[in-house]
Amino acid sequence: MARAKLQLKTIENPVSRRSTFSKRKTGLLRKASEISILCDAEVALIIFSPSGKLYEFGSPSMNRIMEKYQKFTTIKDHTSFSETTEMLRLELENLRRRMKNLQNMYKHMIGDDLGSLSFKELKHLEKQISLGSRKLRSRKDKISVEYIGFLKNKVFLATYPPPSSNIMTTKTDSLQLGKIIGSRKR
Repeated sequence: MARAKLQLKTIENPVSRRSTFSKRKTGLLRKASEISILCDAEVALIIFSPSGKLYEFGSPSMNRIMEKYQKFTTIKDHTSFSETTEMLRLELENLRRRMKNLQNMYKHMIGDDLGSLSFKELKHLEKQISLGSRKLRSRKDKISVEYIGFLKNKVFLATYPPPSSNIMTTKTDSLQLGKIIGSRKR
């Protein structure tokens, strides 16, 4: 059975109007919350009641969304094609400069093109490389220790396979196995 279409017009009865406002406001706030969670969307909702009371919802925050909205509308309203083109050109120049700097840093890190560096820059580069080398060595040592432990465990299991329930028949067998396992784990 289909729902009857509701004709939209102001509700005349003030009690019914307040009740409807309260229910629909709650539903609207719930839907705003759901869409922000389900779709990972940034949502802002502002409602003023007939009496002038403010209700708001903002996810992640109302201030953040309002700032974003204001930036968007001012950029959209006040920038002409030539201003937008100029902004993009400047951004492209910045990105090219940054890429060039990163390429130079890479060359310096691998020991190329060191002639252009001052003594102070060389000392700074040396500190960076030394710190990176220590981190690298530490990580390599950690992986080596883990791998050695894995191999020791593998050798132990190959030498002393775990007993199955039908092999271990006496209490002394289990005690001897416990001593072997205990001595191997240390």
